[in-house]
Amino acid sequence: MNMYFDEDNNYFIDEHEFNFKTDIDSNININVDSINFNRDNTLYDPNEGFNKGNMFKNLYSKYKNYVYNLKVNNPKDELLYKIQMYTFALKDLNLYLDVYPEDRNMLKMFQEYKSKLEEYKNKYINEYGPLYSNNVNILALIFLILVSACILLIIS
Repeated sequence: MNMYFDEDNNYFIDEHEFNFKTDIDSNININVDSINFNRDNTLYDPNEGFNKGNMFKNLYSKYKNYVYNLKVNNPKDELLYKIQMYTFALKDLNLYLDVYPEDRNMLKMFQEYKSKLEEYKNKYINEYGPLYSNNVNILALIFLILVSACILLIIS
């Protein structure tokens, strides 16, 4: 089964549902380097980009003028929010750098955001404990298990 899409990304299963242009000259040579792929890399700041779901201003399109802005209630949630925000920003920048790996300004920004993300992750881990199961310090965990076992032996 073939799937077809028109210029508006409408999906068709049967080729007869959509009229394809068949009068295209197949011998056209295209110089891809001469095509302008709209390489506008103007960015939102990480907070606004996270709330809008897109870091790139030229790629963002509003949905019914709806503006989403998450509110956090405590310092722990604020750190988690910042971790999510910078993780999102890094993923969006990573996609851009996959296409334009030579963009030094964007690479520098990627490194800055990565540093900020690591800073917030370390702060969270130091204040509230591990973010992921692989953040657990194995030696500290073994020590706690041994101490607990000793306490149980003394009690019984």
